[in-house]
Amino acid sequence: MTHRPSTHFDIHTTITGWMPISKIPSSGSSEQDRLNDLYGRSGVYQVALSEDISDIGDSIVHPKIGYTGKSKDILTRTYDIRQPAGSHGAGRYIRQNGYNKETDVKIRYLYTSSEDYTNLEREIHDQSFLKYGYRFAWTDASAGNDGTYSQLLELSKKLTVEEIFDIIPVLKQLAIQKNAENFLERLNEL
Repeated sequence: MTHRPSTHFDIHTTITGWMPISKIPSSGSSEQDRLNDLYGRSGVYQVALSEDISDIGDSIVHPKIGYTGKSKDILTRTYDIRQPAGSHGAGRYIRQNGYNKETDVKIRYLYTSSEDYTNLEREIHDQSFLKYGYRFAWTDASAGNDGTYSQLLELSKKLTVEEIFDIIPVLKQLAIQKNAENFLERLNEL
């Protein structure tokens, strides 16, 4: 894995090259230990489609960066993206869109100190939002409100047929309630 020292938002970082998601080292592997010894554990990670890497270039704020996250242990955190049924939002997004983790999607790491990784992610998110109107392109990959629909679809796959039939009336009632609230809000605006 190649790397280059850099400074972004007055935060010293070491940025790795892009690599396929399938090459994220396994948790507890000797490769993970080697990289942790070389770079440390904390930092920010970015995920993007392979076809967008040349457009992104060296930019850490770019409209085609699919996902930007942080962790005090980024290799362990991102290994979940590689897992076939991992719970990470970026992994869920990759699965739901049928992307190949060997050829279609890549990841890079922006290593920084344990004191700075949260600030670095916040700066990248803030600048992305100011420039593009979103923190990262794959808003469905978010673990927050943006990704709720995607999370619901993923979780619904685990339900039995009976559970699906049980939940339909609940969702129907919820839709009626939300429509009524929406109608009253719009009526009050007149």
